[in-house]
Amino acid sequence: MILRRGSALGQWRRISIRVTVVTGVVVALTLGGPLEAGATHQAADGVLSGGEWLSAGESMSSPDGRYRLELRRRSGLVLYDTAGVSTADIAALFGVRAGHQAADLGFIANNFASVAVWSQHARGAADPMLEMRHDGNLVLLDANAPAAAPIWQTRTDGRPGAVANVRDDGTLAVGYAGGPVLWAAGTSTPGVGLSGVAHVAYGLSAQRVWLFEADGTLYDTYPVTGRHSLPGPGRYAVFSKSVRSRSLDGSLTMEHMVRFTHGRNGGAIGFHSIPRTLSGAPVQSIHDLGEPGSAGCVRQQDTKARQLFDWAAIGTPVVVIE
Repeated sequence: MILRRGSALGQWRRISIRVTVVTGVVVALTLGGPLEAGATHQAADGVLSGGEWLSAGESMSSPDGRYRLELRRRSGLVLYDTAGVSTADIAALFGVRAGHQAADLGFIANNFASVAVWSQHARGAADPMLEMRHDGNLVLLDANAPAAAPIWQTRTDGRPGAVANVRDDGTLAVGYAGGPVLWAAGTSTPGVGLSGVAHVAYGLSAQRVWLFEADGTLYDTYPVTGRHSLPGPGRYAVFSKSVRSRSLDGSLTMEHMVRFTHGRNGGAIGFHSIPRTLSGAPVQSIHDLGEPGSAGCVRQQDTKARQLFDWAAIGTPVVVIE
């Protein structure tokens, strides 16, 4: 029920009644029905618009019905792939190779198993609420303390008219209908093999940045403008920062530069705000973010550039992926 307007499997590491797989993000195999009693609710249009929310025990699904976002008491948000896992995966998990037991496990895989591809913990809130605000920010709140700071948020405020939905590609996304995606998590969230340390991932093809906390929590993700071929995929680290900087030829100014490698000409490559000419005109619109267009540095919306500048300490790993 939506209240409106004002109101890849890795190593199996632990087996119990429910089986949990950890691959950088939480992946879970749930056997049986929902953890909570009661019906599962879904928005008629599968979209959370400004002023709408999900309460604990409710869910919303992708248009094709395969992916389902559930809001669970205490555990928080979980995005499931309801296609489950194969009979072979189930059989291998329990050490069953053939016979009727494998068939039984296949029945479980086909009818009861869901794989969680992304989750966000509610930090113990007994009555969490997921609210899409009118300013475009998707926030996870404690319904018993709605005035308190959000437990979690997509940090997409300042974008009125944005909506949240679960997409057929297995992502929970915030963006505009038929327009740019401002934030996304789920099957599109990259795992880069780092744990225990805050780090940045930058996708050359996606032209998108992901910020991960040390515990693996997705702090933020947003579109950027860089270059498809530079820098090359690999692991780098933040080595210097400047509140203000200029291009090599001195014709452009940038703010909140976070440098992490060097280009072929020896110049530094980093994350920074959208450059401006000496007269103050931006060289591109924020609506162009998500498409390549720079000489090598990574352009961000001004607020995101400032956020990354404050968030990423010297030495923070930066992983560039295709």
